[in-house]
Amino acid sequence: MLGCSQPHVTRTIQHLEVELGLALLERVGRRVVLSDEGLAFEGEARRMVQAFVGLADRVRDAAAGSGRVLRIAAIPAICSTLLPLALARLAIETLPEIHLVQVPANGVAKQVRDGMAEIGLSSLPLDTPGLKLVKHYTAPAAAVLHQDDPLAGQTQVKLDDFAGRRQVTMLDPMRFQRQVGLAFAARGVTGAGYVRTNAASNAIQVVRSMKAIALLDPISAWTVDNSDLAVKPVDREVPYHWGVVADPQRPLHPLVEELLDHLEAIARERIPAFVSFDPDDDSADAGPPPARQED
Repeated sequence: MLGCSQPHVTRTIQHLEVELGLALLERVGRRVVLSDEGLAFEGEARRMVQAFVGLADRVRDAAAGSGRVLRIAAIPAICSTLLPLALARLAIETLPEIHLVQVPANGVAKQVRDGMAEIGLSSLPLDTPGLKLVKHYTAPAAAVLHQDDPLAGQTQVKLDDFAGRRQVTMLDPMRFQRQVGLAFAARGVTGAGYVRTNAASNAIQVVRSMKAIALLDPISAWTVDNSDLAVKPVDREVPYHWGVVADPQRPLHPLVEELLDHLEAIARERIPAFVSFDPDDDSADAGPPPARQED
């Protein structure tokens, strides 16, 4: 694949290991695998290679006025729901090449800080050192259940209604799921079995197939295709916070500002009790909670 001999590849790796002062590979039985240091190195190397792939072509296109690339990093809940809807509202003649990268919440800030994304859309924490909080939103969690569920006819689902039910929850106990767990604990509510997943989209599919019940973030709950689902508010508000971060040294392009306007408009249309905070306004009597509060 590389157009050179295997001994040459071996020598190149050995020289690199000497230069770095660490072992990139280790032998496990008869196999050679990446070490922990090698895994870290590979991830950074792939990121750098990706940044340089097509760089010359992008620069030439930008100089000709036709090559702007809009790079966005977002958590799964936003990347697969609000963002595509907002992009669809942009005039097609204004759309540049778009790179839409789905990453976990703790990876969004890194994408923006490393220059791999122009803006990042993430859940809490949002006060990331070196980045500016451009937008801050909140809305309460919602119950998602099958349309045939006995609770589907109610205008509101009580937390107590989750008792004794098979529940679908998130795996990460230190983020939004922590707030959900605290809300259930305050009511003494326990389920009759749990399916835990790391993505709300997976949780929704489990609700569909197993006719279980889930208390999910409002973005996933209210913007999903709910033709066979029922989405209901709950009787206790479990707030979910998300926002937009960017490089403070780089002004937002008008196209980005237009995209964010569309994104906020869609959230207002679809998500009940949606609230937008001005990150620069500290004078409000009742402002948002600290941006590092676990969501």
